[in-house]
Formats: sequence, C-alpha cells, structure tokens
Amino acid sequence: MNFRYNYSPFSYKRRRTREVKVGDIGIGGKNPIRIQSMITADTRDTQNSVRQILELEKIGCEIVRLTVPSQPDADNLPNIRKELRRFGSKVPLVADIHFTPSVALKCAEWVEKIRVNPGNFADKKKFAVRDYSDTEYKEELERISDVFLPLVSRCKELGVSMRIGTNHGSLSDRIMNRYGDTPLGMVESALEFIRIAESVGYKDIVVSMKASNPQVMIQAYRLLCSRFLELQMDYPLHLGVTEAGDGKDGRIKSAIGIGSLLEDGLGDTIRVSLTEDPVHEIPVARVLADKFNSKIPPEADGITYSEFRNPYTYQRFYSRPINVANVPIGETHPVRVETVLPFSSSSEFNSALSNLRNFAKTLSLDVELVSVPFPEDPALREELLEAAGNSPIPIGVLVEQNELLYADDTEDLKPFAKVVVDPFHHFQNGDLLMDFLKTREGRGMTELRVQSYQIESLKGLPEMLQSNGIESVAFSLHSSHILHDYRKLAKILSDWDYPIVLNGEFQEAETALYDASIGIGGLLTDGIGDILRIQVLSAEAESVLQLGFDLLQATRLRLTKTEYISCPSCGRTLFDLQSTTARIKERTGHLKGVKIAVMGCIVNGPGEMADADFGYVGAGPGKVHLYRGKEIVLKNVPYEEADEKLVELIKSSGMWVERESMETF
Repeated sequence: MNFRYNYSPFSYKRRRTREVKVGDIGIGGKNPIRIQSMITADTRDTQNSVRQILELEKIGCEIVRLTVPSQPDADNLPNIRKELRRFGSKVPLVADIHFTPSVALKCAEWVEKIRVNPGNFADKKKFAVRDYSDTEYKEELERISDVFLPLVSRCKELGVSMRIGTNHGSLSDRIMNRYGDTPLGMVESALEFIRIAESVGYKDIVVSMKASNPQVMIQAYRLLCSRFLELQMDYPLHLGVTEAGDGKDGRIKSAIGIGSLLEDGLGDTIRVSLTEDPVHEIPVARVLADKFNSKIPPEADGITYSEFRNPYTYQRFYSRPINVANVPIGETHPVRVETVLPFSSSSEFNSALSNLRNFAKTLSLDVELVSVPFPEDPALREELLEAAGNSPIPIGVLVEQNELLYADDTEDLKPFAKVVVDPFHHFQNGDLLMDFLKTREGRGMTELRVQSYQIESLKGLPEMLQSNGIESVAFSLHSSHILHDYRKLAKILSDWDYPIVLNGEFQEAETALYDASIGIGGLLTDGIGDILRIQVLSAEAESVLQLGFDLLQATRLRLTKTEYISCPSCGRTLFDLQSTTARIKERTGHLKGVKIAVMGCIVNGPGEMADADFGYVGAGPGKVHLYRGKEIVLKNVPYEEADEKLVELIKSSGMWVERESMETF
C-alpha cells in the first residue's frame, strides 16, 4: 500500500490543486483557505433564507449553502436570488442535493455550485446485504452514470461547479457491500462519480470526505489524497467534521479533524458544523483558516518523505509498561491526563489539589497524575516532598530552569514518582545523565523533555539507555509545532518502546483549545501518546484537566462522558435541533460512554446510527424514529413523547444508570 498522501508528515507544505471557481470565489490553487457555512432556514421561506445568508456574508462567510430537498424549494431559488441582488449581496450559493437528481437540474440555473452526495444521488439506502458480481457492479455504475451525467453536462454548460461530498453516514448499499463502512468505501464512492464527470471533460469539482468521528474523517481524506496522487488528480478539498455537535465539544472535534488535516497541507475550503446558529460557525472556521492562510512554508526543509505509520488506520504506538506510583503507563493502559499545579507552600498545594479532585468528582473524572514546578528553595523542596508523601495522587516535578543540575539537586529529585528533566540543558554530559537515571530506576518514571531544535540530537540516546539498563524513561518535547515535531520524535523512537508524553504549553484558554486540539488531538488520532499534559498560563487547573479528557473523548480513546453526534441543522430539519439536543443532554448527560445521535432528518441519520448506540432522527413533521444502532426500534413517535421513549429504550437496553448511583472510575 502507498502510504504517501502529502508532501511530508514532518513539515507544513500545502497540497497543490487546480483552481475551481464558485462564482467569483476561487477554491484551491493559490487562493486562501475559504470559509463557508449553511443556513438552517426552510428554502421556501424567502425572508428567513435571505436574512440568514446576509448575516453569514456580513461576518465573513465566503460561500453559503442551502438545502434544496424538493421541487418547490428549487422553484423558490429565483426569489432568493432576486432579494439578495436587491441587498447588493454577491456571496455564491450552493444547492445541497440528496435523493432528487431532477431538482438538481433546476438548481443549476440559480446557484454557483451544486453539492451531490454519491451515496444517495442515484441510490436509496436500505441497509440491504447482497453480493454484486463484477458484471452487476458495472451495470450499477452504468445506471448511476445515466442519472448523473445530465447534471454534469448542465453544470458544464452553465459554468457551475460541483462538490462531490461523500458522507460516512450515507454510503450506498452497493459501496457498503463491496468496501464496507470504511474510509476506502468513502473514497471509492467519490472516485466513481469523479470518473463519470471526467468522461465528458468536466473537472470543476471539489471533493469532501465527512464523518462525525474525526479519526474516520482524517483517515478518509488521507486515503483520498493518496489515491489522487496515484491517479494524478488535483481536485481541491472541502474539509468538515459532520455532526460535530455544539459548544466546546463541537469546536474540539472540528479542530482535531479540520485543523490536523490543514497542518498536513490538505484542505482548500472548510465548514465547521455546529449544532448552533450558523453565524457561530464562522469565528471558529476563521481561527482555523487564519492559522494556515498566514503560514509560510520553508523554502526547503531538507526532509525527504519517510512515513513511519499506516496513516489510514488507527494503531497505537506500543510502549513498555511503566508505573508512576500506583498509575500504570503505556502498553494497553489508557492514555493518562497529567495536571500541573503551582507550589509556593504545602497548604496552597493541598488546597489546589483538593479543589481539583472535587471538581473532577462532579464530572465523574479522576485526577490521575499531578506535577508541580521543582522549587529552587531547599526549604520548599522539603515541604513539597512531605506533601507528595501524603498525597493519594502521584506527584511529579518539572525542572524548569535551564542551568545544570548539581549533586544536591539530583539528590532532591530522587524520591519523586515522576521527574521531568532536559537531558541536554540539565546535565553536562551523557555519563552524568546516565548516573542520574540509574539512581531513579525503581523509584518511578523520568521524563526527558527536549527542546524542538534538539530532536535530531536524540538519535543514539535510546541505544545508550538500553546499554545502561535504563527502562523507566519517557520522552516529551517543548515545541510550538506540536504535530510535526512529535512525529519526528515518534519516528526516532519507532524502533524502541519508550512512552511518549504529549506536552502543550499555551498562554490563554482559547489558544489552548484550538492548538491542543490540532496538535495533541492530531497526534492521538495517529496513535501517538501515553500521557498528555497541557499547561495554560491564564487558565484554572480544573478547566485544563477537563480539556485533556475532552481531547480523549473527541478522539474516542477514552469515553468519560456521554458522546453526542448531532447535526448542525438545515432546511431539512424537522424539529428545533438546538433545543432538542439541549433537552436530551439534560436527560442523558450522566451516561458515561453511551453514544447518542440526534439527527434532524433521514439524509445522514440512519447511517450515523452505525456509530451510535442510540439514535433520535426526524421522520416527518412532528414525528421521530428511534434507533438502537442501525435498527429502527420505534417508528413515527410523536415529538412530544420522543424524549421519554428514548430514555425507556436506553433503560430496556441495559445501558441506563441513575445519577445518584454513579461512581467515579
């Protein structure tokens, strides 16, 4: 298998693509990363549709999508266009098409771009299981071509561009039966439609690979780009995590999926899908796009392409098991969250630790590892050692100063369960480092934290550790380029089995949320990391602890709360998605590890049920279907009764616990 999907896993360089014009807006080529969103108004409601489009345009949305599910919706597009012209709006419009090829032909006359979903444009999803012979499969592609080519020809004639948008939740039965519910299936679904379009010389195409699980989404886009390289295709990419949800969780999921791909140089236009008013999506998208629109790649980084993992599937890097007091690290143990607390006195520390544990208990979390800056004052060191001895939580120390450590310093460090030092700044030579590490063996873990510019100097150190019998060592970095630098570290350590600590240091909370999601979250989806430690200068330890667990939740590595998959709403939505999602969260938010999907309609709903334990899907005006996995359990439940019926379904499935009986893990 070809593992190449970008210029390099270790440095930033944006993938070169053709330019596709959407009205006057260019996507790909030398254009900046474009920002788009989708209105939630009914397309037949001219006033509300125009109002939402103008609001989005005003705050910087460059392309606006609206759903066109039926002929009456398409018939109202001229009225929307007329009103937008009256207000002087020039924002390009995209018609979102599912199930209705005839409607797409009408839309092409009034919009700058058509989005088609290859999973349902010419297919109906029934979760049917059957085997296709090669002949039958070819006949199906010919049928699809007959349905799709009239739209392609009309778009070519009118100069209208197209997005071929594959959704993990709506792959056709034909694709599912041949390729499974996989990133490969998503890619092949899009390539089938691209080849049909290319057969008549049409290439004004943008491609997307969306999923509600950031890990699946990342793998699908990488695999698509790998196939593009093989096929010499240069289509721009539209990035998005679909059904990301709302609030902080939705922003973290989006930043992990979109941000880590942008860091890989992939992506030309983005949409952040939040279960909120669409105007709230634009500032989030702007944060992500601006990071890379202003990024200048190095002229020559000297790094040849050298992949060190399978980028299309998740496999955790193996590391040896090491105990930090009573907390096991590495091997098959979960990724641990380490929290940094201040220390100016034992009373201050004890109070801070108590507050942190009480906060964690309210969220059914656990405080697993705590570190503090190593005091320079010998008296404070004695206090810290006493506090550590009385703590039920393993206490480690971070040696922050750049000066050399002398005999008294290293002696004072010996008793702690975890110690973080810089092997190059704190020790005069390798022999002194080895002497110190030998005294630490059997006492706990020693983390060797290296400056990013010294990564290459690590080569040879693992072999030296092994020859000296040093086993209880982990590695980390101090870096502002977290994703790329830690991949370099992982490459160096790939022949060894030392744990890796993902370290992120930030000035303020918002920066931490986005940069930690892109860097640390991206690494977690790569399978890299045994401990994560986030430090935020201006944030409380409690919020930083929660951010660490939120990253693990978003990457599906540790489900410590209920997981919600909720779509962002659109004109197809059959109930108020925001209030419904909030209400369901209020009833079910204590069910740790249970995955619940709240979907406005049937377009992606049934497919996304495959990734959820339970589904709440709009079925018609005032009606809801309830799912267990992919199976409809209750049909056409009155909207007023659906919440209670969902709770009953969870209870009957044995996955309900009462709030008062829950215990921290």
